[in-house]
Amino acid sequence: MDAGGRVRASIIELGRHDWASLRCGCGKSGAHIPASLTALIEARTLEETVGYTLDGHLERQSMLFQVAPHAVPVILAALTEELPRFTRDHFLNMLWYLVTGESHATEVEAGLPDLEEDCVSAVREGLWLVYREAASGDSETALDILEFADPDIERFQYFRSRVKVSGK
Repeated sequence: MDAGGRVRASIIELGRHDWASLRCGCGKSGAHIPASLTALIEARTLEETVGYTLDGHLERQSMLFQVAPHAVPVILAALTEELPRFTRDHFLNMLWYLVTGESHATEVEAGLPDLEEDCVSAVREGLWLVYREAASGDSETALDILEFADPDIERFQYFRSRVKVSGK
């Protein structure tokens, strides 16, 4: 439940993972990721997000860490919920980093050379959420994500042309 007593799918999804067992981009375990994601999901003002970011944790300079693919379904679930524009934008930007990044050298050494593929696969599970964002929200970032994530190139190109035509 969130601070208002509502059940949120994103918070439920957040609880599915053992974040403490995952490596984070900050050099610690991912144990702190749930607090950051929860704060971002529940924030109603920009001031409430101060000190909470996913930058440097899921990725650093487009280099991905073990926590990244686990965060994707949480972010997608959050995009189905009422979020302020600044949080929605942060989540969309993060998804773009995750589908265009590549595994950090330390993750490759740890046997996880394909984290970006795991992220793309996870985004594909919520592809229509990203299409909805492209149609009604941050068109450019959502379209950039879809360019990497949608395996149906013809659908993507048609959708992009229609979104551009409608002025979004």
